[in-house]
Amino acid sequence: MFKKNDIINNKFEVLFSIQSTTFGSSYRVKGKEDGKIYMLKIYEKEKLNDWHFNEKGDLIEAEIHKQIEHPNISKFVSCDLINFQKQDLYVYVVEFISGETLQERIDREGKPNITFATNLIKKIMSAVSYLHSLDTPVIHSDITPLNIMLDMSSGMLEPILIDFGLSKHKSYSTSYNSSVPSIFYCAPELFNGKYSDKSDIFSLGALYYILIEGYFPWHNKFNISDINSVDLQDKIISNRNSKLTFTAINDIDETIKLSIIKSLLSNPSSRFESIDDFHKSITKEKMISHEEIKKEEIKNVLLKKEGDGFKKIAGMQSLKDMIKDEVIDPLKDPESFKDYGIEPPNGILFYGPPGCGKTFFAECLSEEIGFNFIKVGPSDVGSKYVHGGQEKIKQLFDSAKENSPTIIFLDEIDAMIPDRESSEIGHHYASEVNEWLIQFNNCGEQDVFMIAATNKMDKIDSAVLRAGRFDRKILVPVPDIDSRKALFELYLNKRKKVLADDINLDELSKLTENYVCSDIKLIVNDASRIARKDKCKISQEMIEKIIKQTSSSISSKEISKYSENKIQKNKPSTTMGFKIPQSSSIIGKSVVMTHPSKEGEKGEVVKKNVKKDVYTIKFNEKDESDWHKNDFKII
Repeated sequence: MFKKNDIINNKFEVLFSIQSTTFGSSYRVKGKEDGKIYMLKIYEKEKLNDWHFNEKGDLIEAEIHKQIEHPNISKFVSCDLINFQKQDLYVYVVEFISGETLQERIDREGKPNITFATNLIKKIMSAVSYLHSLDTPVIHSDITPLNIMLDMSSGMLEPILIDFGLSKHKSYSTSYNSSVPSIFYCAPELFNGKYSDKSDIFSLGALYYILIEGYFPWHNKFNISDINSVDLQDKIISNRNSKLTFTAINDIDETIKLSIIKSLLSNPSSRFESIDDFHKSITKEKMISHEEIKKEEIKNVLLKKEGDGFKKIAGMQSLKDMIKDEVIDPLKDPESFKDYGIEPPNGILFYGPPGCGKTFFAECLSEEIGFNFIKVGPSDVGSKYVHGGQEKIKQLFDSAKENSPTIIFLDEIDAMIPDRESSEIGHHYASEVNEWLIQFNNCGEQDVFMIAATNKMDKIDSAVLRAGRFDRKILVPVPDIDSRKALFELYLNKRKKVLADDINLDELSKLTENYVCSDIKLIVNDASRIARKDKCKISQEMIEKIIKQTSSSISSKEISKYSENKIQKNKPSTTMGFKIPQSSSIIGKSVVMTHPSKEGEKGEVVKKNVKKDVYTIKFNEKDESDWHKNDFKII
């Protein structure tokens, strides 16, 4: 709009343009009368929003800035409304600051040392505390390294807070800076149009974090592609509900860590009451405890909404009510149970016939509780290396504790933690089972909660089932008549547009006794496919015909194995599958692996190990390792 040597408002001569902005442009100028250097911003009035003005029509930024006098805040000079080339322009002038922005310094030199960072944050805290203490308190709402100048005019770096474009009094509406990187310093309530002095506390915590870590908070939760994605704001909100971590190598004082964590809690009421409290915490004038922060972090994680939980489960209301009373409530509100001496359970094991929805039920339970969630299957912890599985198990629990509160869900636990007394398992498994047991022991005390699912209770090592590991064993039975009706209703309601009017849910549920969840889903899917092929609606007759053609996927004998009141651990009387002779007669034989970590790979038995039932198998020139006889079979 203006170029070098242009005169603005008959007062200022343009030295050069600095940048174009959303609402105008900025320049370095020289006063015509005094010859002093100033910073000048041009706002094009027609580009401004309603929230830029107060009820009198004045520019809020100028009205706020003109009343401020603090050594660490930029100094207001003037703000005039002029008409230039038939455009209404605000000419906003502040005193010149000789230096660079904090962001420019970070980009050039990287993160500063902890002493520099702490001294700087204290001075910016002083400035923001001053704003909050005015007769009409001011919320800055945009505290970022881009809005902090490092004044070098005195020979020493002095941080100066600038740009009051998003600043507000408490009675005015607000907006926020959605540009990158500024959005990473925005308090979450700003995204919902709400703000308070706690919003500035959040921004100060984010600023302190980046000064000592070199990255914005929760940076490890983002991918490069997230930065330019349309749902960046949603990702920021979601990631902030996880535990904030610090790099161990930086060796940050524990008090500073706790102070930053408290300032960055998503719930404003959980943050410091004031900037002064934040300052007293980092200077150790007012201490905060690990326990206090731990409780608040758990509440923070529970703010997450990542699914419908039990709403997705048809029927089974008595089971859901029991789990709510015995598992969910103690986990989500441990304090109210403490007076009665009730500890939250360490783990819960779902067992029952296959196809009854144990895995789905466990996943819905994790959504209902709201903790961080890690799902683990047999292949996730398998390893071809000796002790490799043990190391993976340890890493799993270390990660869970680091991001607690966490749910670890073990699907098909019988394959991961088999009975060590069984002749069917190899020495690899025995050492891994021991590692699982060590990690299970009272992991709930470190806010790690276990959920597991199995349809082979008799195959699980008995030590897993004792108190302090899996405290609750819950049968997920074959659906009863009410549950079957609810399942049909759930699956058919997804097809309302192509559903005939003669559907009788009560009759369908009577016709499917001993059918499991997966059977009912298959019946509805098959009926849908036929209806689409025939270009007609799904009718009662069509579904009943499919039921007659579809038998239950589990037998009555298998159903009878499971008892809700008593769990019996039956020892197998025979060994299933290929039995290897006790001699070394299989040397030179070709084998195929059955162990999960190498399943399907072929090799050759080259020698008998000194350990009982252990053989060396050669897979290729570079891969030769020891395996138990039950980890492979002869081909």
